[in-house]
Amino acid sequence: MNAIRIVCILLLLLPPVGALAAGTELGTTTPGLTAEDSLDREALQRWQQLPPGEKERLRERYRQYQQLSPEQQQRLRQNLSRFQEMEPGERAQLVERFQRWQQFPPERRENLRRMFQQYQKLDPEQQRQLRQELRKLRDLSPEEQSRRRQELHRDFFDGRGGMSPGGGRSGMGGGSRGGRGMSR
Repeated sequence: MNAIRIVCILLLLLPPVGALAAGTELGTTTPGLTAEDSLDREALQRWQQLPPGEKERLRERYRQYQQLSPEQQQRLRQNLSRFQEMEPGERAQLVERFQRWQQFPPERRENLRRMFQQYQKLDPEQQRQLRQELRKLRDLSPEEQSRRRQELHRDFFDGRGGMSPGGGRSGMGGGSRGGRGMSR
């Protein structure tokens, strides 16, 4: 189960998991139910239908969530809200990118994180220029993409923090898509 799905399920089930973890009962019948009570009842029903192993995994995720700082919890809720507001195609694309990211070796992910931090230090005009250059890579052969990425790395980052290129495909953007992840 990928992390985005876990986060979605976790936040959908937070009230019942939190209540069950605290030893209280949700969804009891009372006169004048509100919409929130109805949602709690639906969440409890979904919770009750989960297999025991899945319940335990979610309880553990909930414990991890509770250990986050309030700021981290807020960011997680905001990210979930943005994810839920996306069109289905955008969501599928994000999930696919996340799965591809998870398949990268740890050293490549770390290299990409460092490069993104360097990218964020560029002024807005340099960021725009770099995104424009990265878009041009899509039409090049893989070998030419690799060569051009190294040139772009040198032009935009060397001398601004001393990062080494990291070589070809583990450099800017990775793969043959030419760093589309940076173009927002």
